[in-house]
Amino acid sequence: MNPAPRVPRHGLEHPAFSLLEPSVRARLLALDHFPFPHELRELARGVPNAITPWFDFAEQDPAELQEAGGFDRLLQRTRAVPTRAGSFHDLFGALIWLHFPALKTVIHHLQLEGHSSARSPVQNALTHLDESGVLVLSSDEAIFRAITALEWADVFWHKRGELQQTTRFLVFGHGLLDALRDPHPRLMGKALFARVTGEHLALTDSEFRVFVDGALARLLPGFLSEPARLLPLPVLGVPGWSAQQTRSYYDDERYFRSVRQRVSAPSALSTPSAPAWLVLD
Repeated sequence: MNPAPRVPRHGLEHPAFSLLEPSVRARLLALDHFPFPHELRELARGVPNAITPWFDFAEQDPAELQEAGGFDRLLQRTRAVPTRAGSFHDLFGALIWLHFPALKTVIHHLQLEGHSSARSPVQNALTHLDESGVLVLSSDEAIFRAITALEWADVFWHKRGELQQTTRFLVFGHGLLDALRDPHPRLMGKALFARVTGEHLALTDSEFRVFVDGALARLLPGFLSEPARLLPLPVLGVPGWSAQQTRSYYDDERYFRSVRQRVSAPSALSTPSAPAWLVLD
């Protein structure tokens, strides 16, 4: 039984959904029903990718999932991503698999290295990226420093013209994409910083996505050692991502916090020798 009649157009209107290939979006919206798991791979037919998707999608069986020992163990065994029918969360998970197959594959393999009974800092960091990650890709390292320093009004308002020229924000976390269908006012993402060149930013959206997918897949295993590598990002402050944006909007410290709060021990990220961002080439 299919619990949702179709994917409503208004559910994909937020600017974050611009990362979807136009052909994928068109096929999705042309369906007269919510896509079944076995239909998902066809949505991305002909889409350029860093690697050829090696996986398909199959309706999730809770008993089978438990018997296999979790999502990644089942995927390893069946080569089919467990997917709940009628679930927007899982639909966006599938779309990220289809748009970033190299990076999702690396995350899958890294998760398999851990033990489900005792999650490691690496596994936790991967889960944060997978669910709530935002790829902040910029040719200007000052952007990373400003976000790290919580200079929200400066980076998002006063210098938004420069920001839009030097930086792209790609929502990678499928849970965050689901939330952006109807975002609540305090919605946060987890930012992964990566420096790119002006030449990379001049690529078409498809070319840029393929480049980022391949480059991050190569570099992520040596970088994402703990959750603190990902910084909280008030995503509705990104220029154009909320209709509420005015200069005073960025003074709301309930959302744009002025003090970074940590609950864990100090990270190696705070030491001068630890890079705070990846360099993609």
